[in-house]
Amino acid sequence: MLRSSYFDGYTDISVQDEHKKNRSVVGGLFLILIGSCVLVGYGIWTLQNKFFFAPLLGSPLYSLGVSVMIAAGGSALATCMADVCVCVICARSGCKKPFLGLLVIIAFLGLASGIVLFISKNEVDGTLDDRLRTSLELQYGQPGEEGVTDAWDRTQEKLQCCGVGNNTSGYLAWRRSMWYANQTDVSPSAQVPQSCCLVDDVTGQARQCQFDVPNQFLNDKGCQDDVQNVFFDHAKELGIAATVVSLIELMILLVTLSTLRDLQ
Repeated sequence: MLRSSYFDGYTDISVQDEHKKNRSVVGGLFLILIGSCVLVGYGIWTLQNKFFFAPLLGSPLYSLGVSVMIAAGGSALATCMADVCVCVICARSGCKKPFLGLLVIIAFLGLASGIVLFISKNEVDGTLDDRLRTSLELQYGQPGEEGVTDAWDRTQEKLQCCGVGNNTSGYLAWRRSMWYANQTDVSPSAQVPQSCCLVDDVTGQARQCQFDVPNQFLNDKGCQDDVQNVFFDHAKELGIAATVVSLIELMILLVTLSTLRDLQ
């Protein structure tokens, strides 16, 4: 049976429209994939390099913001890959819209993580000194507080500081701690943790400075200013990254959905 040229032309136009829709969707998904990789990569890098002091802050919002940012980026990556497969397998644009709608929800989730990170910065501001002193005096070295103990040791090693304070007598804060009180049965008794000591450039190991302080191998500067600067700067950077990337993804999705609607 012969087909009329009218229907042949109509079919060609319909196929061309579907190709345009697929190109629009795939192009938008590619840009969203890049943004999602940024969120996931930055979040994982944060966990490995900038998260060591988080247990000392006593702020669940900071941990929540980073976790949600990574989850949003990972979910967007998985959804984008699924949507690309749909674009290849399913020729109808209606099959793609649920995935695009899900991506819009995920983008709002990423935007929420940025807002939470900004709020966590304000939450800690003005109370950091009390939070640090509480964790140092009551939790360091105590049973069941291994996370806080490790966080203090890593903070003092990485930031080359000791104790709480903004001057060169931050190490004195250790004398008010439960950890210090428990050193009475040990001879010689440590006055500060070994993480307060300078690292030997040759061996890469911390020197012995903890028994007779102050001395030339002690990092006597308090940690408060350094922790505050590192946390505030990084929380702001994370918040900006999550907010900007999520807003860009939302704009891309809106343009893509608008294009699909115009081509119907």
